[in-house]
Amino acid sequence: MEHQMKLTIDYTRKAGTVRRLNGVNLAPPPIAEKASRDLSADFAALRAPYARLHDAPLENGNMRLVDVPFLFGNCDADAADKANYYFRQTDDYLATCRRCGSDIIYRLGVSIEHGIGRYYAFPPEDFEKWSDICVNIVRHYNEGWNDGFAWNIRYWEIWNEPDLAGNMWNAPLERYFELYALTAKKLKARFPGIKVGGPAYACCDPGRINAFLDACRAADAPLDFFSWHCYTADPAEIAAQPARVRALLDAKGFTGTELHLNEWHYFNADWKKLRSDARYCREVHTGADGINGIDAAAFAVSVLTRWQDTPLDLGNYYTATVMQGWGLFDNYGIPFKTYHALKAFGELAGGARFRAASPSPEVTVLAGDGAVLVSRFKSTKPVSVVFEGGMPERMQVHLLDREHDLEPVAAEPAGNVLALPGEGSAVWLIATA
Repeated sequence: MEHQMKLTIDYTRKAGTVRRLNGVNLAPPPIAEKASRDLSADFAALRAPYARLHDAPLENGNMRLVDVPFLFGNCDADAADKANYYFRQTDDYLATCRRCGSDIIYRLGVSIEHGIGRYYAFPPEDFEKWSDICVNIVRHYNEGWNDGFAWNIRYWEIWNEPDLAGNMWNAPLERYFELYALTAKKLKARFPGIKVGGPAYACCDPGRINAFLDACRAADAPLDFFSWHCYTADPAEIAAQPARVRALLDAKGFTGTELHLNEWHYFNADWKKLRSDARYCREVHTGADGINGIDAAAFAVSVLTRWQDTPLDLGNYYTATVMQGWGLFDNYGIPFKTYHALKAFGELAGGARFRAASPSPEVTVLAGDGAVLVSRFKSTKPVSVVFEGGMPERMQVHLLDREHDLEPVAAEPAGNVLALPGEGSAVWLIATA
């Protein structure tokens, strides 16, 4: 037997709050509550603070959702005329999200394109007009314009992954900087209470980050939050990125800008092969060792635990729905292992945090008010929990591994030590109240 790893928890010593970094991408499809496999209740159970709505049209067929060209379909029309906007389907989509308890991060722009042609992944023809359309979208959702709402949507993101040539932005990156500066300044001037940000970079590249920050500084453009993405199988890498980005922003004077890592997912595959080999793609998305299996679940909990002590302000998992194998559910609405992992974190998020420590990064531990969350990522070392300062009066261990989906399992403490059952990558939710 391998050397046992002992975690320590002390419920007599508080350590702040379990930070709600468990945002997501996308919201449940706006279907009837009694329709087959409505995901609304499952989504609400995640307790996600924010849902970012990039790519909404890609999994909601026959619906004109969120994207600027779908809300304002004729680029030659009058941007001031209410009749030229179509909000109805997006209204229903956002209302569903809000009913599930999540606030909205509205991405102004277009969804990613993977087709044989590119139809929307280009700079707008008229930057001034496009920014005026964005103003009216905010007016609709925050000020009631055009039969709208007073939803006080706080976060407005300008475009997505402009550094991803071909799929998202077919122009020099400098053109995006121009669009961002113009639109951000106009939105903040008209709605000083909202938060405007971007650029939702596809990766954490210092050169690209500095170029964007320099452009914002030169144009005197507001940057309330800086956003970027990370797809990796290395929890240490994704956990280290917020501090690196914070240092870059602070060095340029953006000390008050929030950090949003608003697309992230466990990814242990080959991008090129994923797009060219159908059988490989299926195994990556649905296999036990793929991007939605138990390794991915343990990874997700490890990341959310590690982020607690970083300068990150919000993370958004991609995605919380189905989204062609990138979500928390398969095509039939059956939860992947990652769903159960994020749901378990949601049970702690926002509550009190207590002192907890692990001797190795292979295993993370997060002690909350009424529950403990433990993750063992790609390790087989036996794990036990030592309760310093007194044992909880009662405990129930729930196990997430290849065979279990957070079902209760037998585990009896010996003194103040609780040995955790299970082999390989696993997540344990220990209810202590």
